[in-house]
Amino acid sequence: MRFLLNIGNTRAAVAKGTPGGDDFVVDYLPTQEIAEGWNPPSNGEWHATAACVVPAIRKRLVERVPQRMHFITPEDYPDIDCSAYDTARLGADRLANIAAAHSLSPDRSVLVLDCGTALNSVCVAADGRFLGGVILPGRETALKSLARNTAQLPEFAVTAPHEFNPFGLTSEEGIRNGVDIGILGAAEKIIRATKARPEMSNCRVWFAGGDAPFFVDYLDKSLGAELAPVPLTLYGVSLACAR
Repeated sequence: MRFLLNIGNTRAAVAKGTPGGDDFVVDYLPTQEIAEGWNPPSNGEWHATAACVVPAIRKRLVERVPQRMHFITPEDYPDIDCSAYDTARLGADRLANIAAAHSLSPDRSVLVLDCGTALNSVCVAADGRFLGGVILPGRETALKSLARNTAQLPEFAVTAPHEFNPFGLTSEEGIRNGVDIGILGAAEKIIRATKARPEMSNCRVWFAGGDAPFFVDYLDKSLGAELAPVPLTLYGVSLACAR
């Protein structure tokens, strides 16, 4: 039995089967609970391959299930070229997204925007070169940051708006619309700036992560934004597992 793990800053996905396949099953746990809350088989043959961006959680998992866990590295993906980037500081989720994008689109460049605690992008050329990307706060992180760093602004949960109103008449309306308008503007700018580069001029634009539908629904359709065809990070992890 094989498990695929995507351990982010906020939540962790634990999957079995092939991402996008009929046998694919995924469960979610808060990241801080994954080391003790995940209950793999107590015996039998099994292994787990993981993308993890939280070093403390990685250490606890290695201690709990030694010799059962493999954490992905660039060496797991010989078909991609990350030589232009300091891979010692490349997040495992971004690495998995690079590998997944090139595997699913081997003849065309891809811009992946992964929408979670952070909104990050990876630009993958058609020949498998990782060209770089950007990282900025995600919607929920932006909302929490305002509440934590101001004296009177309250904290709100992320919701999907019905319209964007620049004339908010309450603090809640102002915060929600400000964050949503701002992050959509940032995503549009990222896409347009990426497509302005020769290697990415004809790129696919895939959104992944828990907040991906928000961006695909509300960005201008001319930008070509689409939901990734499979759970992208877990698919990238599965490529390493297959090796």
